[in-house]
Amino acid sequence: MSSLERFGDRSMRIGNPERGALTELLRSAVDQGYIDLDEYEKRVDVLLAAQTVGDAEVVLADLPSYQRLLDAEEPEKLRTPDWIKWMWFGFSIPIGINVGVWAVVEALTEGSIYFWPIWVMVPLLVVGVALTGAERAIMRPAEERKRKERLRRRRNQR
Repeated sequence: MSSLERFGDRSMRIGNPERGALTELLRSAVDQGYIDLDEYEKRVDVLLAAQTVGDAEVVLADLPSYQRLLDAEEPEKLRTPDWIKWMWFGFSIPIGINVGVWAVVEALTEGSIYFWPIWVMVPLLVVGVALTGAERAIMRPAEERKRKERLRRRRNQR
């Protein structure tokens, strides 16, 4: 994977925080014996003068630690499944209709009417909370384990 794929356009500018992190990468290359101190000084000078990702990549491209950094995959965030979103949307419709009807009747009769929409709301909310809780506590961790296993297998194949 090149920096072009990872960071987008190679002409994207870098700042002092990025230069500092990349300098640490060069320092670790010295510690691991990939480059000597003279080469380190030359590369740091080029890196500190770098304005873009492409300029910085020139001094880093041949280092194994930089390649590992590029190959590291960003963990994708597990988002709320669409079926949960649609379930809550579907549950909101009868609850909204029943509360709306109750509010209109309450306003027209000018009296205190028993809040009967509770009999519609409670079962739907119990089912919704139970299914959402099951997705978060059971299904999501299982999916996370599968995803980590796939990433581990992919890394071992390289």
